[in-house]
Amino acid sequence: MKTIIIGAVAAGMSAAAKLRRLDKDAIIHVYEKGTDISYGGCGMPYFLGSLIEDERLLVARTREDFEKEGIQVFLNHEAITIDPEKKKVSILKLETNEIVADSYDKLLIATGTSANRTYVSGSYTANVHVLNQLSDARELKDIIKNSRSVAIIGGGYIGVEVAENLAHSGLNVTIVEAEGQILNVFDVEVAKLAQSELESMGVKISLREHLVAYETSSDKTIVVTDKDRYEVDLVIEAIGVRPNTVFLKDTGMNMLKNGAIVVNDKMETSIPDIYAAGDCVSYQHLIKGTPAYVPLGTHANKTGRIVAENIAGLDEHFAGIVGSNIIKVNRIGLAKTGLGIDEAKRLNLDYGYVDVSTYNQSHYFPGATKIFIRLVYEQGSGVLKGAQLVGEKGISDRINIMALAITKGVTAKELSQMDFAYSPPFNQVWDPLQVAANQIKL
Repeated sequence: MKTIIIGAVAAGMSAAAKLRRLDKDAIIHVYEKGTDISYGGCGMPYFLGSLIEDERLLVARTREDFEKEGIQVFLNHEAITIDPEKKKVSILKLETNEIVADSYDKLLIATGTSANRTYVSGSYTANVHVLNQLSDARELKDIIKNSRSVAIIGGGYIGVEVAENLAHSGLNVTIVEAEGQILNVFDVEVAKLAQSELESMGVKISLREHLVAYETSSDKTIVVTDKDRYEVDLVIEAIGVRPNTVFLKDTGMNMLKNGAIVVNDKMETSIPDIYAAGDCVSYQHLIKGTPAYVPLGTHANKTGRIVAENIAGLDEHFAGIVGSNIIKVNRIGLAKTGLGIDEAKRLNLDYGYVDVSTYNQSHYFPGATKIFIRLVYEQGSGVLKGAQLVGEKGISDRINIMALAITKGVTAKELSQMDFAYSPPFNQVWDPLQVAANQIKL
């Protein structure tokens, strides 16, 4: 059986590697538009800030590694059309502009995302860049060496991570955000903690400010907004991403309005023998009960693996997501899973919340630091629906506990009685999550 995989980063290469382990005789062709494969895109902001100095550390496996296992990887090859009836993919060889065709028994679409752009006046002449692919990071790394100031358009995950890393590198950093907060995946009060942390590093943050145009003056770029003008050496637009699915528009495949492919829990699309995984698809949100577009590497690796298992004849299912995420902002981490109270209010859900500030471990043991916890719960039942944590220590393990609790429908009372480990260097007698759960009164 022959499988074609379009896209060679997280989902695509996870699928290729797993399929090879399951079926030593499978014919596997992988087509990648770019020149880099199987890399950790989430590490790119830290590469820009030189916390990770060698880009090769971001690469999990090379083309040669895969080809040793009989997986054929074609770089600089862009899929341009799919014919589901004939089971053929038309591919543009970017180096020669030649169009070739390949046939499949099973097809996986793992094309990832492209960075959104503003394309305001002056975009094509100003020094404006994005950070979406490893090639972007490579290009930006060289530019940053000769830059002293940068404006970042957008205060989401990428914008904040890049701001932190470039500020650590000594650049003067300005974030221009059109909304009333940065990191809008978090509740407003929680996001303000990240804003304060960035501002303590010297990052300037301008909220409710809209980009109007770019101008150039000598070797400088001038960012023109509806409120101000900023003269900088470099601009990075970080205003979100969109699925790379335009080439599928004539297939009739079921997609969301933004182009994210709708799949079932086996990662099958609406077209027989075509699967999709990774950042180009939507996932079933277990709390909202609807497909949601949440492009993260965790989902990409899991779903790529599931596709391979199903192609190999197993019966594997993806359970869905609760939106777990975590970000480092200077000294602190911010983590979230499930719904925030702001989002719950927008959805008219009858949820309540509690806030607790306590210590990550016994307060008298050296090294104890404060941890902020917000738990969101369903009124009446006390079923936990969301959590947000902020602190210097003990964030990642506890947000994962909450992801499990929310996925399994645990109540606040049940959480408060769970048998968590205790020792003064690691925890309090009552874990901070339990301290918060005990504040939920029904």
